[in-house]
Amino acid sequence: MAKGIGFSRSSHLLFVLLLASVLTFITGCASREVPANLDSQPENASGSDLYRAAAEGDFDAVSKLTTSGAPLNTLTGNGTPLMAAVRAKADRVVWYLLSQGANPDLAERDQVTPLIVASGQGDRRLTRLLLSAGAKVNAEDLQGYTPVMRAAEAGQLSVVKILLTAGANVNVSQNGESLLMKVVSTGDLLTAEMLLAAGADVNFRAENGDTALDVARASNHQDLEMLLVQAGADL
Repeated sequence: MAKGIGFSRSSHLLFVLLLASVLTFITGCASREVPANLDSQPENASGSDLYRAAAEGDFDAVSKLTTSGAPLNTLTGNGTPLMAAVRAKADRVVWYLLSQGANPDLAERDQVTPLIVASGQGDRRLTRLLLSAGAKVNAEDLQGYTPVMRAAEAGQLSVVKILLTAGANVNVSQNGESLLMKVVSTGDLLTAEMLLAAGADVNFRAENGDTALDVARASNHQDLEMLLVQAGADL
């Protein structure tokens, strides 16, 4: 019995020591500051160098600059390093910057985000990368455009599908015109079908009272007119 008591006390002491070590580790982690190169900063020399490297899709240069402490979230006169890489369609650089902590939603002065740009470009891979990094699927720029609006207007059906699956609002409007109306005006039957399947309001009225059906008739898009009627458009 004496041996049993000794073992119990030793086990208890070991448990206390381990718990203290874990608490010390957690406290230390919690007190660590966010690395300085993740802060949003105005333009500076190293940030401009990183922007240029990202715009050129130069992965090695981007990696070296980031490792040396170049600020990832510098907002230059032309945008952020991440935005530069998105515009250059430099997938590997975009992935690297996001993995190092680049803000996926840091917007330019017009509030255009990297996801809005990638969506308009029809780049499925970049769209997925940005969404997986937490980019806001319903971000809106100063003109009222969202990622799904840019993708739909550009006829990027596959990107529209990705965005809708990620929770994009199908009933957004810009300048009083719904997304469905914009798509109908371009004669894009397939995208219109997708928007209706996702719950687009077929009877949304613009400020002048027009609906998507009115737009289809004015543009003589008979196939779209039939689609809208079948979807419940008011005659």
